[in-house]
Amino acid sequence: MTSIELRNLTVADPGGRPLLDDISLQVPSGSTLAIIGPSGAGKSLLLNVLVGLTEHTSGEILLDDVDVSAASPRARDLSMTFQDYALHPQLDAFDNLAFSSTLRRTKTTRFRRGTLDKMAITDRVNSVSEFLALTDLLELKPAELDEAQRQRVALGRSLVREAAAYLFDDPFAQQAARVRPHVRSVTAQWLTEEGRTSIFTTSDIAEALTLADRVAVMHQGFVHQVGTPRELYESPKDMFVAGFLGSPPMNLIPARPSGSQLVMPLATMYLDDQVRQRIGDRDLVVVGIRPEDCQESTSPIAATVTDKVEFTTRIDDVEWQGSTQLAYLGYDIDPAVEARLDEVEDLLDFSLFQSFVVAQLVASTSLRPGMSIRVVIPRTKVHVFDPETGENLTLPRG
Repeated sequence: MTSIELRNLTVADPGGRPLLDDISLQVPSGSTLAIIGPSGAGKSLLLNVLVGLTEHTSGEILLDDVDVSAASPRARDLSMTFQDYALHPQLDAFDNLAFSSTLRRTKTTRFRRGTLDKMAITDRVNSVSEFLALTDLLELKPAELDEAQRQRVALGRSLVREAAAYLFDDPFAQQAARVRPHVRSVTAQWLTEEGRTSIFTTSDIAEALTLADRVAVMHQGFVHQVGTPRELYESPKDMFVAGFLGSPPMNLIPARPSGSQLVMPLATMYLDDQVRQRIGDRDLVVVGIRPEDCQESTSPIAATVTDKVEFTTRIDDVEWQGSTQLAYLGYDIDPAVEARLDEVEDLLDFSLFQSFVVAQLVASTSLRPGMSIRVVIPRTKVHVFDPETGENLTLPRG
């Protein structure tokens, strides 16, 4: 298969405002990259530039180390699944699945890795139809299919085609919640078994974390971080990645440095020397705590706690979720601090901060609004961010 590399890719609107801002990505041959971000992040635009349907302002696009920046979409030989499906209404599902492969069977492209004869195309259509649950629908036209079935036909058409690499623009969005994980799983399994290089876009956080070898987090046309799902979740590079990844998302709590401590609305945390040095003379930071790292405790609070964050507060609300329950623990924010956090959200055009902590706890204890609870968080699980730059101050600088 084909490796994909983007070097300093930029797309600007007519006024010079960057829509994609200096993006550099590498997708090794045979691997899968998921691009995730909120609506308007630039995910679909990036795929359209990569496939050659939208021109870029500057930067390079390389397939197998060959610069294809000026090549036509046909010459790039990338198979893409579009959000609007682009099915041919006059053709039945079988012919839609086979269309791209049939069209290209006698064509020659610079970067194509192979072609399929008619019998091979039929075999691939039948194989893909089986794992996408389309076998009984092959004689139907798009108008006779529901939205989820049309999306699977568009997905299958990309898979049937023999291409240099495969691009999928939110290809599971219309699948029912019950079947979506299965469609995603069989697609990923097929790509792995065939050794295909692929890029997916999605707005589903869990989907990105389970689907891909590596994940790129995008927002406002900028790639904030690229890494394995575990790297991004456990070591977010900045505050946006930390607040965006996770369900429920990370608690982001304002804190005031005071000597060797951070003073938060609900608790005080002791700092180690390295983090204290990185905080420097900042008068405000943001503490990040994952809901699942909050533990209910029945032990007495120690007089001096250096290895954990520990506090007692009142439960405002409880959401029981079967195996777990979410406890909402409210707190007050100083108006001046709240104004600074509002400025950060306005700059990012994304809501990150709430005036409560969410604790994801086991469901074996009976919690109810109004009762008192004591929460303990290991200090090693706590992140500290610069609210102005978003930088994670708990990560080593390199």
